[in-house]
Amino acid sequence: MRNILLQLGSTFSGYDFFSDQYLCDPQTASRRFNNALKEAREYYCKQKQIITAPGLIHESWSQNIAALESYFAKQMSEDFILNRVINGTMVFTDRKAHTLELKNLSKAFDKKTIEEIISKGLNAGFLAGKAHRATLINSANHMHHLMRFEQITGRKIDSIESVVEFGGGYGNMARIAQNMGSCKKYSVIDLLLFSCIQYVFLSTVAGLDQVAFRDEANKENAKFFLHPLLSTKTSYNLQGNLFLSTWALSESTSAIYEWVTSNDWFGATNLLLAYNIRWQPWRENELEESLAKNGWRITKEVFPFLPESLYLFATR
Repeated sequence: MRNILLQLGSTFSGYDFFSDQYLCDPQTASRRFNNALKEAREYYCKQKQIITAPGLIHESWSQNIAALESYFAKQMSEDFILNRVINGTMVFTDRKAHTLELKNLSKAFDKKTIEEIISKGLNAGFLAGKAHRATLINSANHMHHLMRFEQITGRKIDSIESVVEFGGGYGNMARIAQNMGSCKKYSVIDLLLFSCIQYVFLSTVAGLDQVAFRDEANKENAKFFLHPLLSTKTSYNLQGNLFLSTWALSESTSAIYEWVTSNDWFGATNLLLAYNIRWQPWRENELEESLAKNGWRITKEVFPFLPESLYLFATR
């Protein structure tokens, strides 16, 4: 195993800002993964009996859930990032954009800092096969989002004590934000199946005691809290200094968008949104007008690497 890690370090160091010194111990990672997967499967079996409220799942995501459910229940392994649905919907792998993002990151951070943020906590199993490129490109992409937030708003991630993320992918943005800022509480709202996948990933990189589903009262000292979205009438008691959603909110239904805004972005004083102008649940200019009316200072920026995508940063 040590030879494998050395090969990984040799292959990825430098250009990808990867360092194997920050990897999770292989035996610890494997144990965490297997235990978390068992717990997540049991949780999913229990919770899926509760029917998700109509209007909360976009049709395209219903198809993704149907395609992914059997894999999660029977086949999921440490190289799960290679799964077709996960890789196709939760992983940014544009290599041309990756080159530009690394160039931007290297202007803002020293090499050691980038290495630690991108690499810390990863399991060697997550880097197996083709996933090594996917994992590292995706991690640089997530770090780049947070860097742009800092540069545009002037607010540092390490000053953010709590985050509410809507649509957490497989959990990697939460890992990067924690490595970059070490916030006290990071909450993720997502559909049940994806919350369970996030539980497995984050428990592997951070430890099982650091990750909890919202109804687990025995993990009060956890840093990551997962909130499966079953009904907008449920009281989630969510609060965060930063509300974060990269494409997920814009790919949701209007019922979801209205729920988030009716909760006043869960008390956030900072917003980081990325979305596609052709796929959004709000009417043209509605989002900006609503924020401005409620005292938000807004900056919009064309996403530099993806056509028809925008950043929206806001503070109040």
